[in-house]
This record gives sequence, C-alpha cells and structure tokens, in this order.
Amino acid sequence: MTYSSIFDQKPTKLLIGIVGIYASYMTTSLIEEKLFNADYSGLNKAPGTFERFKFGFATSLFQNIFSYFIAKFVIKTYKLHTVQMDKKTEISTGALSFGSVFLASQSLAYVSFPVQAIMKSSKILSILMVAFLFGYSSQHTKRQYLCGLLITTGIIMFTLGQGTRENDRESSMIGIIAIMISLICDGVLGTLQGEIKQKYNPNQWDQMKCLNKWAGLICFGVSVISFQLFKFLAFVTKYPMVLKDLFLVLIMTTLGQIFIFYTIANFSPFILSIVTTTRKFFTVLASILIYEHKIIGMQWAAIGLVFVGIFIEMFGAKSQPRKLERASLEGHDTTAASIEISSIVEEKESIVKKDHPA
Repeated sequence: MTYSSIFDQKPTKLLIGIVGIYASYMTTSLIEEKLFNADYSGLNKAPGTFERFKFGFATSLFQNIFSYFIAKFVIKTYKLHTVQMDKKTEISTGALSFGSVFLASQSLAYVSFPVQAIMKSSKILSILMVAFLFGYSSQHTKRQYLCGLLITTGIIMFTLGQGTRENDRESSMIGIIAIMISLICDGVLGTLQGEIKQKYNPNQWDQMKCLNKWAGLICFGVSVISFQLFKFLAFVTKYPMVLKDLFLVLIMTTLGQIFIFYTIANFSPFILSIVTTTRKFFTVLASILIYEHKIIGMQWAAIGLVFVGIFIEMFGAKSQPRKLERASLEGHDTTAASIEISSIVEEKESIVKKDHPA
C-alpha cells in the first residue's frame, strides 16, 4: 500500500496556494498603502503636516533587481535553455512593464488603495482599452463589452463618492490617469508577449530575466534623470524607518511569486484566476477596515459592480472553447511580469521527461 503524505493531496495543495497568495499579496498591498501615507518621522504628526513617501519607482526598482537575480540564478542552477530575443523586443517589454508597475505604485500617492485596486483588478478593462486605441474592437465578444461597461461604471461611481474638495479632485484625477496609462501598458504588454511566445517561445525564467533587466534599467534611468533617486536617498537617510517597509514589500512580493508558481504547477489557470481575483476583493475590504477609509453606500455598490463584472468575464471565459491560457504574476500584479501558462507547463513537462525518460 502506497503511503501518501497529506501534503501530496489536492485539498492541502490548494489550501497552501490560497493561504500563501492571500497572505503574501494582501500584506504587500497593505504595506504599500502605508508606505505612501505613513509618518516615518516617528512623531505621529497630523495628516498633511508631515513629509510623505512618494517614490513609486523605488518599489518597482527593488523588485526588478531582486527578480532579475532570482531568474538568473534559476537559469544557471538548472542549466535551462535560453533564447536570444532582439533588443527592440526586449526593451519594449521592459518599458511596458516599467510603465505598468511604476504608474500603479505612483498612483497611491494621489488616490486611495481601494480606487487603485478596483481599477487594476480587471484584465478585460486593459484589453478593451488597447483594442479601442488600436482598432481591435471586432475581436471581442458582447460579454466582454458588458463586463467592461459594468467595471467602468463601478469605477466612475466609486470615484464620484470620493472627496469633493478641489485639491482632492485634482489629486484623484492625476492618480486615475496614472492607473489608466498603467492599464494600457498591461494590455499592450499582454499582446506583445503573445507575439514573443509565437516567435521565440521562451521559458518563463527567460521572460522574467529579460523583462526585469530592462524594466530595472529604464526605471533607474528615469529616477536619475528626474532626480527622484537623489530625493529618495535623502528621504531614506532622513527617515530610515521606511527601509523596513520597503524590505517587507520586496520579501512578500517574492514569496507571492513562489506561491503563484506553486498554484500554477498544481492547478488550472482558472483556479489561479479565482484565487487572485478574490484576493483582490478581500484586500480592498481589509484596506477599508484597517485604514478606516470612509466608504458611502454608493461606493459599496460600485465595488460590488466591479467584481460582478470581473466574475462574469472570468466564468464566461471558462465556458468558452479552450484557447491559449495565460496568467499574470501579480505585482504589482507583481514584478511586472506576465508569465505564460503554456511556458510553465512546457518547462514542467521537460523536467518530468528528464526525470522519467520513456
């Protein structure tokens, strides 16, 4: 009789994946919200009277550096086959990744986390925005347009319930524009990675290494040219307490990626999408409760409308004939990398074949 460990059973693996993804990414999101709003002087000054952290590039850059070396380590340790993409493609993916993560992080300096989270929760919104800009509208279904309408309506309702002061409206608008551009970068990046898959067929570690290398270089260059790097170093020198939260974001994001890969390896992309989508919903609720955001009835209805649209799209896509499936590493829906499910499955299958040759 073959002994089976409890850790080899599907329910246990699912529980590990859910707990890992929830814990790591919920913690990351809540710490990031604190990062852009806390008083790191230790003097507990009143809101609006202390110097705030406003360096969105920092979380992006640290994640890029860490993820690059992780990917490089895995490729070297397991001697994985790598492919050489042309420089234009590499730089384009890096630039789009930088735009997506940097602008999403930077938006937290202007809007509350619930606003950022509900806008970034739906992939269909970024896909439809890119389709509208580049004339791909005929490729999408009526269900997708319905979902896009529900989500957009929910976002508008939520933002209308925000503060009514002039400076609140101006700050919110800057943040919303930043998130919209971030969504466009998401959509274009997804399209580009589909083309990369067909042309080069890289494994996930290849993409992770390449994407984070160029995103990190671009992020570093922009931070130097804009003088944000020097302001960031001055802020950290003045308020060293901020380093603890930056380090926690880096560690928890990395752990989140590990649990994303673990879930992908053991379950379908559909299961992963349910876990990550519900995680975002509960993160919004946690943010509202922990940081005491004032949410009116209309905004609660808006949150519900957004997630109804997301779940309609998610379950509708599941009922359609199987197409190429892919999942995004979160990170900031994570370190800015969208990793193709097919690449991960191929890598997994190649390892199995090596261990168990026919």
